[in-house]
Amino acid sequence: MTKEQEILDFLEINLFNPILQSPSTGERFKVATRGLRLRMKQRDAQGMIQYFWNTVVSTNAKHATYGRMLQNEGFPELEEVVNNFRVLFKEL
Repeated sequence: MTKEQEILDFLEINLFNPILQSPSTGERFKVATRGLRLRMKQRDAQGMIQYFWNTVVSTNAKHATYGRMLQNEGFPELEEVVNNFRVLFKEL
């Protein structure tokens, strides 16, 4: 399995699917999640990691609207997802 696929699999299980399958998630947030998934698939492993940090984690960055949406939607597992992502993909 490639590192890219490993990252995508992790995000599918821990971020994308829980958001997309939740009946309480707003449609705008689901659209943003599908867009994030698509943009992640267009990058190599290093680009995926950088994009994840810039878009999801760094909520203070001007372009990090997805991270702010995660906070506004009250995604409870975000801290755990971020910590696990950091541990699994720190070597890249």
